Amino acid sequence: MFAVYVVGTAGSGKTALTGAYSDWLRDQEQLAATVNLDPAVLSLPYEPDVDVREFVDYERIMATRSLGPNGALIASVREITRHIEELREAVNEIKADWLIIDTPGQLELFAFRKEGRIIANNLTQGRRAMLFLIDPMFCVNPRNFAASLFLSASVQAVLGIPSVQVLTKIDAVPRRYVERILGWHESEEAFEVDADAKLRGLQVALIKDVMHGIRYLSASTPLVPVSATNLEGFVELHSILSRTLGEGELELR
Repeated sequence: MFAVYVVGTAGSGKTALTGAYSDWLRDQEQLAATVNLDPAVLSLPYEPDVDVREFVDYERIMATRSLGPNGALIASVREITRHIEELREAVNEIKADWLIIDTPGQLELFAFRKEGRIIANNLTQGRRAMLFLIDPMFCVNPRNFAASLFLSASVQAVLGIPSVQVLTKIDAVPRRYVERILGWHESEEAFEVDADAKLRGLQVALIKDVMHGIRYLSASTPLVPVSATNLEGFVELHSILSRTLGEGELELR
C-alpha cells in the first residue's frame, strides 16, 4: 500500500483533491481508499474508508472541556494519537494499493506538532509521500509564492516525507496567473525580475534570500498544476507521484 498525505493551508483544496484523486485512481482501475484525519470537518465530498470522527468527537471535547474551537482542535489531534493503533488496524483492513489521507484543515496542527509526526510515522507501513498543496489565489505575488515554498520545505523537513508540490484550483484563476507561478518556480531570474518590480527595500532583499535558500529544494521538487474540478494535470501528478514513491511509471488502463 502506498500512503499519500494531502497537506496544505486552510482552503488550499485538500479535501477536494482527496476525493477527486481517489475517484480518478479508481477510474484507472487502481484500488484506492481514503482516510479523513480532520476531526472537526462537517461534511466531505467523498465517503472516507477510515474516518477519524468515528474515534474522536470534536464537539464533545469542546463542550466537556470548556474549550474554544482552536483549543478543541489541539485536544482532538492529541486524542487521535491515543487511538493510533485502532486507526492503524482499520487502515490495515483495507485492501487497497493507494491510500489517500486527508489531513486537518489547520496545517500547523498536523505538520508542526509532535502529534502529527506520531500519526505520520504510525498510521501506515510501507512507502509514503506527501502532496503539499499551493493555492494559486494566494501566490499571485512573489512574496506569497516564496512564503509558500518556504512553508512546503519546512513541512517536508519536519515530517521527513518525500514531497510533491501541487498547484491546485488552476481552473479558478486566470491562466496567466498559473503560467506566472510556474515560471517563478522554473526560473530564478523570472522570479527576481518580478520581485524587483513588485517589492521594495528590505522586503525584496529578504524574499530573495528566502528563495535563494530554498531554490535547490524547490527546483528538485516538482510543482504540478492540477484541477480537482476538471481533473486537469492528474496524469502528470500520478506519474510524478509514482516516481517519488519509487514505484516507477504506472501503466494506466
